[in-house]
Amino acid sequence: SDAGNLVLENEPFRLDELLKERATWIMPQADAHRFTISLHHSQACPFKGDTFRMGQVFTILMENALRYGRDGGYLDVTLHYASGQYCLEFRDDGPGVSSQFLPEMFNRFSREEQSRARHSGGSGLGLSIARAICQAHGGSISASLPETGGLAVTLLLPWTSSEMENSRS
Repeated sequence: SDAGNLVLENEPFRLDELLKERATWIMPQADAHRFTISLHHSQACPFKGDTFRMGQVFTILMENALRYGRDGGYLDVTLHYASGQYCLEFRDDGPGVSSQFLPEMFNRFSREEQSRARHSGGSGLGLSIARAICQAHGGSISASLPETGGLAVTLLLPWTSSEMENSRS
């Protein structure tokens, strides 16, 4: 798998701060399209891993939402911790994808990704890179089609930390 080739740094950082940083980077593009990116999390989210690579994942998902979304659209990013893992959901109100395409969405150069990307200057590689990085961190990435429309991409990242267990109310 692609994940085997990734050499990861292992440094402490906060997922919530990294999300905020990457959202700030993309804000000028988003503003130009009246596109709203909202981040929701209820606590500090300490993590240990490769800050740069995880930042790449966040950027890929934010850029995809913007690229395939509509002017005036939105991306809601929710981050929470439950039972030994972080769950991050990136949910947009764009056109979504066909349901047959969901299982192959994270494969390299999947057809629909290419046809979607061709119109907008993408390489069709982004989601396979995002998957490799998540897997290299022991996590997973998947997509679903919410009943309300759009696309939801969910990252699960295992994390056990006394800090988190103690702060659970």
